[in-house]
Amino acid sequence: MTENTPDLLALTATEAAKVRAGEYDRVIPTDWPVGERWSTRLWGDDDVDVWLISWVPERSTELHDHAGSLGALTVVSGALAERSWDGEALRERRIDAGGQASFDRGWVHDVTRHPDAHDAATGEAATPTLSVHAYSPPLTAMSYYEVTPGGRLRRVRSELTDEPEGPTGGRGIDELLASARDRIDRVEAADLRAELDAGAILVDTRPAAQRAAEGEVDGALIIERNVLEWRLDPSSDARIPEATGWDVRWIVMCQEGYSSSLAAAALRDIGLHRAADLAGGYTALAAAAATSG
Repeated sequence: MTENTPDLLALTATEAAKVRAGEYDRVIPTDWPVGERWSTRLWGDDDVDVWLISWVPERSTELHDHAGSLGALTVVSGALAERSWDGEALRERRIDAGGQASFDRGWVHDVTRHPDAHDAATGEAATPTLSVHAYSPPLTAMSYYEVTPGGRLRRVRSELTDEPEGPTGGRGIDELLASARDRIDRVEAADLRAELDAGAILVDTRPAAQRAAEGEVDGALIIERNVLEWRLDPSSDARIPEATGWDVRWIVMCQEGYSSSLAAAALRDIGLHRAADLAGGYTALAAAAATSG
């Protein structure tokens, strides 16, 4: 385990340089989500987790700690605002691109995109604001706090989590679905043949009973949803022969085109940046076939 924050600061600086050099381009979305933070684990082991986070305006992490984990960050682009509790009051600082911050155990802070986040070279608004974060040991829990009217820090809840700078609350499935579709391609049934002719691979994630009841799709790979990432990740020991690289164009299909959107977004999160889903799923494909027939 990394026992001091200088080690984590050096680590995040190294990984931030790799992000700027394009070494992690395969895990970075083509179109950044504009309504919420986005994050992906760059790598991790038993001792440390390293994450890349994008920040959007007016989305707070809430005041929180990192339980028993040390932490550090390096800003890759844009600027962050950090409010931290110094024992008596909240203190705010701006952290620009190249700037760093470290967090000892017990550190309570809130991080947001700075409202005046501009690129230092061009003066243009920085989109996105990116930062690399490291935690040692990897996160297992976070507690959230508020400042009382009497000026004291009060814990309001604790959560088990392994994700950094956690969300400010749960999201409904409609919001999750919209977020997923905001960062993937959706292929219409009428365009599927052209995609397949160009080298795309269709993956049918429907359960066996549903395929038996509704029908099979000729040429589709059958991989049920619960093992999809392991089968398609080219670095996984459980990968299928077709998982030859990060540039494969996977098109995920379910029955009606809902769970496939979430699955395609998950594939993009692990680095399969061309993953897409079939809009309307098997239902749309069958309807298109009936119309053309």
